[in-house]
Amino acid sequence: MVATSRSHTAPIAASRDLADLRREAVWLARYLIDVEPPTDLVERYVVANAKVLRETPTARDARILAFVHAHPWSLGWLDAGTALTRGAPLLRRKLVVMMAILEATPEFLEQTAPIDDAGIAALAWRLGRAGAKAAAKIVGGTLLAAVVVRT
Repeated sequence: MVATSRSHTAPIAASRDLADLRREAVWLARYLIDVEPPTDLVERYVVANAKVLRETPTARDARILAFVHAHPWSLGWLDAGTALTRGAPLLRRKLVVMMAILEATPEFLEQTAPIDDAGIAALAWRLGRAGAKAAAKIVGGTLLAAVVVRT
């Protein structure tokens, strides 16, 4: 079942219409697993938003989401930049919803399953690289989020 009326999606976080939510689903999936999701997963995301993310967004959430919609490149930076924010910002909750959908889809098992068996050296390298990348994105994303919220 797909949410088709505005009343089903009105409280959804600065997403002006279903087309916005569909674009958002594609951006989130690309960010999370680097793959464009099939149409049925995009529609599942739209329905999940209507059912799970029903609260009215805060002004901060609305600004961040509006910025992501205008500048999709900022998604990763703002995800990292809002990671340490008290309470779960709506952008991060939307990412959790999309990740849950992807994890529940057999087609994407390889991209969402835990890492394969790697040696200790390879694992240490992956963790170090991921940690350095995360630290840089947290600093840059926190600054970007501060600028977005203030403008």
